[in-house]
Amino acid sequence: MTGRPNVLLAVALVAAVLGPLPAGSADGFSDVGSGGIHEPAINALSESGVFEGTECGEGRFCPREKIERWVMAVWLIRVLGGDVTAGGTSRFADVDASEWWSRYAEELADREITKGCRTGPLHYCPHDSVTRAEMATFLTRAFALQAAAPADFTDTAGNTHAPNIDALAAAGITTGCATSPLRYCPHDSVTRDEMATFLHRALLKQPVAISDDVPDTDLTDLSTGDTVNLRSFVTGDKPLLLWFFSPG
Repeated sequence: MTGRPNVLLAVALVAAVLGPLPAGSADGFSDVGSGGIHEPAINALSESGVFEGTECGEGRFCPREKIERWVMAVWLIRVLGGDVTAGGTSRFADVDASEWWSRYAEELADREITKGCRTGPLHYCPHDSVTRAEMATFLTRAFALQAAAPADFTDTAGNTHAPNIDALAAAGITTGCATSPLRYCPHDSVTRDEMATFLHRALLKQPVAISDDVPDTDLTDLSTGDTVNLRSFVTGDKPLLLWFFSPG
């Protein structure tokens, strides 16, 4: 485009969703208290349909319950987006292929985010709770987090998941469970509200590429008078809603 810059009237939201998700409810859960530290993440993911079918009751989220591995599979694959395994078969001896969520566990394995919980035969342990150490590995694999220097947690030395815990900390997704001394509590189970926050943080930290069809043009913000280039303004290939006003 040439001539005077387009005028940016308003910018809505850059959606933190990487793919199509089932419709969700924005009404909230009766057991998620207003003002809680995990509420923004729960609401954001709920509105995107991430929790559909994994509620613990009518209008209930059960935030302090431990998250089970089958639920982790559903939430993680929905957050990542993309196609999901059609279903009908399962590689895991303890996952019934007729369960609606089995295809998410299968997809998690297809994407090499899980290797199961044990072999001979291969099991997924769908009803086991997810530990904080395991959660670090799930998220590191899912979001391709970079290897990092030790985060100086005093309770992760020798843990199989330690490198992934360090990567999670370096990415700003976790700050540990306690200070003085700094600890991660790798063997503690992750609660459902904590997992919502971890997933939401991981989404917000993701770098994304700018699509080639984003125009190389300048925009002026009416409220500030600042001019920015659209390609530098857009941080990645996520849904972006803009309203423009061009003088006639």
